Amino acid sequence: MTAKSHSDFRETVGRFQDAVLASPALKPRDKVVALVMLGRVNREMFRGLGELLTWASVESVAGRCRLSTRDVERARSALLAVGVIERDRPGGRGQATRMRFRLDWLEREDAFADTGVADAGVGQNPDLATEPSSLADTTRAFCPTRESPKPCDITREPTREGARASGAAAGGLDLHAQIAQRIGKVQHANWFRNCQLTLTSDRALIVTAPTRFQADTIRQNYADELRGLFPVRAVEVRVAKALPPGVRDLWSPAEGRA
Repeated sequence: MTAKSHSDFRETVGRFQDAVLASPALKPRDKVVALVMLGRVNREMFRGLGELLTWASVESVAGRCRLSTRDVERARSALLAVGVIERDRPGGRGQATRMRFRLDWLEREDAFADTGVADAGVGQNPDLATEPSSLADTTRAFCPTRESPKPCDITREPTREGARASGAAAGGLDLHAQIAQRIGKVQHANWFRNCQLTLTSDRALIVTAPTRFQADTIRQNYADELRGLFPVRAVEVRVAKALPPGVRDLWSPAEGRA
């Protein structure tokens, strides 16, 4: 694959990832399955056909994202219904069905994000329920008054950037629990209990470890596992400038020991 085709491939996959995360029609389970399938698309087929094709089976996707096969089947059905993917070629003789990510769906989502979200159906989707903290009385700042007859200008639904950021924030609320589930509670307690986890708006996970030894161990042994967390796209491991208050350096030799 040439540098140009590789760049086009990465750009198209990245656009699909952003569109999937921003789609209000998909549940979190559906988004996880879609992102795992995007990670399994065939690059050579993209170079030859310009299509994102994958043979990822239900079992392989279930093992990758730690879901049951039934949940993966339901998520794929939702992706088919929404139009994110379609069956490109039936399976058989031990080969999984070939799925194609629909570029026409991506173009519609991109146009949708560029022009803004339509008002149709607003307030009917339970996934877009308003949080209590956002119910403060701000009507005077936006709605018509005797002095200002302009119509309300309240944004009805999140933009693509807003949805991307909120999606990343939602995925980072319980990263310690995700890590413990993925690598085991004992390993999490040994290596991550005193680490600070930060998920940036572009879905980069920053792990700040209290010691260099701990950071090196995480970087060498657990980086791939961390990249498999939802919705992490990249991992960076750092060393804290100083130990947190009240935290002993459990990975350094004890004082007075030879």
